[in-house]
Amino acid sequence: MITIYEEERKGAIASTIEHPDATIDKCLEIIGRMDGFTRSQVTVQHQGHMIMIGGGSGEFIVSVETGTAIHNLLGSEEEDDFVEITVGGQACEFPQKYIVGFELVESALLHFIEDASVELEWEVVEK
Repeated sequence: MITIYEEERKGAIASTIEHPDATIDKCLEIIGRMDGFTRSQVTVQHQGHMIMIGGGSGEFIVSVETGTAIHNLLGSEEEDDFVEITVGGQACEFPQKYIVGFELVESALLHFIEDASVELEWEVVEK
């Protein structure tokens, strides 16, 4: 079972919209609506995994929390530059290596939700 929590902001007020019994297509539709301003955070819960997606408008951060570790999806950039991304209404600076496009977000969801065999690079932080 997939449950999606979509944050929507109206100024300083944030509300969370819960989508129970969702599909992978519903996840991708909701993530596709992320604009980095009024919608800048989505959490997907599936079988003990919490998949947090932040950002929007083509630039995302993906972190997956399991019982033993936090997995941060790595993009193709290896530069030490920092990029400002809004997550949950807060503008934060992240290393550019964490910034990924929609295609990698989709691959990460397929990996964790449908056990798809995809080539992804993760930074793993043990708990």
